[in-house]
Order: sequence, then C-alpha cells, then structure tokens
Amino acid sequence: MKYSFVKLLLPYLSAIIIFLVITFAYFTPLLEGKKMKPPDTVKYQGMVKEIKDFKEQTGEVSLWTNSMFGGMPAYLISAPPSPNILKYLHKYITLPGKRPANFLFLYLIGFYITLLIFRVNPWLSLVGAIAFGFSSYFFIIIGAGHASKAFAIGYMSPIIAGVYFAITRKPLLGALIVGIFLSLQLYVNHLQITYYTLLIIFVSGPELFRRVFMIFWMLPPIWNSIISWYRFIFAP
Repeated sequence: MKYSFVKLLLPYLSAIIIFLVITFAYFTPLLEGKKMKPPDTVKYQGMVKEIKDFKEQTGEVSLWTNSMFGGMPAYLISAPPSPNILKYLHKYITLPGKRPANFLFLYLIGFYITLLIFRVNPWLSLVGAIAFGFSSYFFIIIGAGHASKAFAIGYMSPIIAGVYFAITRKPLLGALIVGIFLSLQLYVNHLQITYYTLLIIFVSGPELFRRVFMIFWMLPPIWNSIISWYRFIFAP
C-alpha cells in the first residue's frame, strides 16, 4: 500500500525536483550571490517616489499619483499594503527571495498543473512545462524587469485550465482552482494580463459550453451554426 502511494506520487515529486534543478542550473549566478538590475525595476523607484514621499510627510497612503501620465491611480504601480493570505501563498509558490529564478519556477509549475488538468500524462506534462517555461519572450520581460507581468503570465494557464475543468468535469473543484489562481493573478496586479486571460476564456468559451450541451444531449443544430460563425469571425 505504501509502495503504491509512493509510486503514485513519484511523477509529481520528480517534476518539482526537476523544475528546481533546471531553474537554479539556469540561474547559477544567483547561487553565487549575484543579482540582476533590470531597467524597469530601477525606473520603478522613480515612479513611486511621489507616493513614498507623501506617506513619509503625512503618514497616509496615497491612492493617486501625479508623476505619471498626467495623473493616474496609484494602486496601479504601488498597491497599499494590506493583510492578505494571498501574499503568503504567492510568496511560497514563487520561491521567496530567489528572484529572478522564481519567475521561471512559476512558469514551469503553473503550466505543469495546467497540462495535468487537461489529462496529459505526467511525464509528458513535464516536457510540455519545460517547453512553455523556456519561451523566449518570458526571459525578455524578466530581463526588462516586468515582474508583475511575469507573475501574472505564470498564473494565466491554470486559470484557463480551471475554467475548462469546471465546465467539463467537476464544477466545484474547477471553480476552486479558478478562484485560487485568479486571486493570485489579481494580487500581482497586472490588469493587462488578466484582461488577456479573460479574453482567451471568452474566445474558447463557446467550444467548452458546446461540450457540456453534448454531454446532456441538448445540442440543437443552431448551436453548431453559431460556433461556426463565431470561429469564422474571430479565427486568426
């Protein structure tokens, strides 16, 4: 019984270990105490200076800044601190204190979870996650210092997979998956990527709902026509 349980967990534990090895092998300089200084991270200090100065002078948190774009909501660049369990969940999912390795690890583990939800073999999911994690664009934004975007992309695929899981298999568990990863994505505060995530779900939605109707033998002929026209209009 114990052997069977270990054998069941072996692919998943192996994947996590392999992801950690790959992550720190790629970012070996991090283990030597070296750090990156991405340009956007440096610029960020200038972006939030007005907000920090206001807090030091008044003791209050500003929700508006005049230092960017002629004025904009401050929470888009500097969210006020608040007690939130998501802070700790995000922290430990993404290897605390190990930037920029934490971005790559999130890409790997996030897409691995996604492929498992889509019922891909665990070992093939491992390969797919590595292929996804080493997409060239991801390293471009890491180098540029787009931290919130990188985190938001890492949470994107599990959200989409959770929606699929909720509609096609187990609604409550799927909703829980969506709730957790969407909350984490909103926590990292990159609304552009959240918008893209919802757009992908919207575009794929008709096909998902079509499968549900097929399961319950409630697929009218007109639904196929709607989907065909939808694909004709929105297909690249």
